[in-house]
Amino acid sequence: MAIAIIRYATEVKLFALSERAEGKGWQIIRQRITERFNVPPPTVRAMEKWKKSLNREGIIAELMKDTKKQMPGMERNAQQVVAQNLIPVILSAKDAGEDMETAAWMWFFQWIEKWLGRDRFKKMIDDYFAKQEDKPSIAEQEIQK
Repeated sequence: MAIAIIRYATEVKLFALSERAEGKGWQIIRQRITERFNVPPPTVRAMEKWKKSLNREGIIAELMKDTKKQMPGMERNAQQVVAQNLIPVILSAKDAGEDMETAAWMWFFQWIEKWLGRDRFKKMIDDYFAKQEDKPSIAEQEIQK
């Protein structure tokens, strides 16, 4: 009987390490990985190996490797989507006398939501604002420089 070896996405590895840093046990992390990513859970041994081997440089290397694999497809897709969908939205807003920038950003957020899914997109936005709550806005930071 052959055992299939699963290569977990960097996102899964980082999630596991983040959960562990919060003090969660390996079994709970395994369960949460299955729920969140809809993949079979990694073994405890694999996650322990990630913890040992994924230092700062290792994480950067993993992310760069994943990004390089995805870039050609993402770049083509982004260009195609912008040409086919965003430009007509901007022109429609202009013709209707609406704010073109707002129309463009609304389209962009809808596109990201479609890609990530509503729950994940909302979580990302909520996490972003929660982390920014006590910080000055980016515009205010620029003024302070």
